[in-house]
Order: sequence, then C-alpha cells, then structure tokens
Amino acid sequence: MQYSAALGLDVDMQATMKARALLGKQAHKVEHIPSMPYQDVSKFYQWLKPEPGVVPLALRCLILTVARTTEVRLARFDEIEDDVWTLSGERTKTGQKHRIPLTKEALSVLQAAREQSNNENLFNAVRGKPMSDMAMSLFMKREGYEARPHGFRASFRTWVEEQTDTPFEVKESALGHAVDAGVVGAYQRSDRLEKRRVLGSRLIRATRLR
Repeated sequence: MQYSAALGLDVDMQATMKARALLGKQAHKVEHIPSMPYQDVSKFYQWLKPEPGVVPLALRCLILTVARTTEVRLARFDEIEDDVWTLSGERTKTGQKHRIPLTKEALSVLQAAREQSNNENLFNAVRGKPMSDMAMSLFMKREGYEARPHGFRASFRTWVEEQTDTPFEVKESALGHAVDAGVVGAYQRSDRLEKRRVLGSRLIRATRLR
C-alpha cells in the first residue's frame, strides 16, 4: 500500500486496518509435529539397526545427536573431527556455529555411512546427492509410524526433562537453541560441549541406544 501511494496512485492507507476489523480475530491453531514417546525410542532404534540402506542410518544419527533433519541429511565428512560434529552458522537455524559431541554409538553409525558413501556426503540418495528432505519421513510413514523424524527432538527434550536434573541451558544447548542473549551472551562464551557430552552418554545408558 505504501509503495502504491509513493507511485502517486489513489489508495486507501487504512484498507488493511479496515479489513482486519471486518474479518475479526483470527484463530491460530498450533500443530505439533508428531513425536514418539521417549519410552518407545529405544525399541524403534533397535529395529532400525539391521535395516539396510542409508535412511535407517540417517534416522539413527538423528536420534543420537538430536540434530535437525536438514542438518543430518546434508551432513558432510569434513564436518566431523575426532568425536565432534561441527556445523557452521550457515548450516544452523540460529545462524551460529553448533558443535555436537559424538558418542561411540554415533561414531559407529557415521562409520557405516562412510562405507556406503562415494563422496563427501554422509547420507546419499541413489545418484550421489544428499537424500531428499522427505526421505526419512516417508520411510517412517511407510513402516506405519505416526511419529516423524523431527519429533525425536521432542522425544529427547521430554526425556531429559522428566528423567534428569540437567540444567535448562544444557538441555537447550543440546538442541542447538540459542540460550545466551544480551549481556549474558557477551560474557558467556562456552557452548557447554563437555556437559552435553556427559548428557549424551547418559542418554545412551538410560535408553539403551546401542
């Protein structure tokens, strides 16, 4: 509307406000991505282990690292150094670098992915390109699961809330959420990697993800 007015067109600058008044209050329904109860994740993980193909490996990596689906499917070998997976700011939702500690189980999954890959990508589709953004979801749907891959982050967050006394900042950092803002962020430079490493090991032991 402002652009039209700047061009000299005859427009009603109150049109948007009037439309909102006529439409009334709009109901906004929040729809959560279906997640798997954390009590069932271990059984699902054990079922995935003998399944052939790259998609089950990607799902196992997703569960073990609680990374976002896009972060997993576009993962590259050069992002892995020793037992740490480092995502650049361009690869994260927050725009900030995110380091993910890797357990022995996660490293074994990545090694299996390396053996199946013929380029720098960890999880390739048939023609050597990274798997599509629907591959993991379609796999779970085809196997009869209502939960979706991104929901494993909620499964983890529920488990860590109900079963541990982990500090809020560590729980949120594990998910790659920005928790240090303003003055705190200016002084607090740690990404809590070692505390998250302990949490990852605890997750493995408690839920038998191995």
